[in-house]
Amino acid sequence: MIQQLKNGLCFILVLILLVGCTANTTPATTTAQTTVNIKQTIISTADAALNLDADFWDWLESRFGSALLTELCEKIKQNTFSNNDWHTLTGNTLAVLRDMYSGALDSNSPNYRSDITVIESKNSETVIRVVGDVSFADNWHIAPKIGQNGLLDVMSEETLSLLQNADICLANNEFTYSNRGKPLNKTYTFRAKPENVSYMQAMGVDIVSLANNHAFDYGADAFYDTLSTLKTASLPYIGGGENKDEASKPHYFIVGGRKYAFSAATRAEKNIKTPEAGENTPGVMRTYDAAEYLNTIRKAEKECDYNIVYVHWGAEGSHQIEDGLYEMGGEYIDAGAEIVIGAHAHVLQGIQYYKGVPIVFN
Repeated sequence: MIQQLKNGLCFILVLILLVGCTANTTPATTTAQTTVNIKQTIISTADAALNLDADFWDWLESRFGSALLTELCEKIKQNTFSNNDWHTLTGNTLAVLRDMYSGALDSNSPNYRSDITVIESKNSETVIRVVGDVSFADNWHIAPKIGQNGLLDVMSEETLSLLQNADICLANNEFTYSNRGKPLNKTYTFRAKPENVSYMQAMGVDIVSLANNHAFDYGADAFYDTLSTLKTASLPYIGGGENKDEASKPHYFIVGGRKYAFSAATRAEKNIKTPEAGENTPGVMRTYDAAEYLNTIRKAEKECDYNIVYVHWGAEGSHQIEDGLYEMGGEYIDAGAEIVIGAHAHVLQGIQYYKGVPIVFN
């Protein structure tokens, strides 16, 4: 009986400390019913603090066993509990556990979310590789050179292997997939046959950005074809869409029990030709004024473990960093970005740190 009482009080202590309560707010008890009542009171407090309701705790115990609560208790008794312990003890962070519990990862659930992709890790640690501007347009220099050797006709075996072996590979899709449309009135316009999307797949790309100055080169019809082609190829895209809601939406990957957010925006054009997505019109996510993109970053931060921001900016062909980019990168980081990665210049522009967080300018 004494041991059972200790275990019951220990479980109460776990919940109290998780939600920041103090022990003296919950009187000691010697009856099981009173313990249950106290547990429910604490869980209701936990719902306010962690947005975890009573059913979550029941689900957690049924999924991982009551021993999990004991282990959490031991961590707290030793004053070593941290958010990392969710992953240590369950193999998943709290962000992932929330998605599992809600049904967001279950394709048969009414709560299923297509903006979350779960993949198995290829490495002992999660490896994310990001490349800049990629063009497989038929009217550019690269795609016409691809022959019997496939992508090895245009890149080294070592480079291809690095991209293919990443857990997540992000590329900037700087062209349109379509057989339709007329080129915009601009110096360079890029269009590829829809089947060229196979080159992205062969390269190991897992997600693409459309937040750039060439995604709309052949007008709305070709842009819609691009979205359709990427969906058919099961290639998630960020930074562009049929409307503002889609263009601003982050995409999430779960790898190794951790949740990674990706979002993208552009501020690359000096003479703006590419339309910004509207409430009911297609286009890209812009960040000349960072306010709306900051909302995207904050949204992602609320439900991910790592927040990756990809921005199309900087002066083409110059190693100099444009005025204002460091400050804007700092705004992204204040909003929750764990790293800011840029593209567009086609040359390296170095890395600076803001509050210890890297801004990879190009």
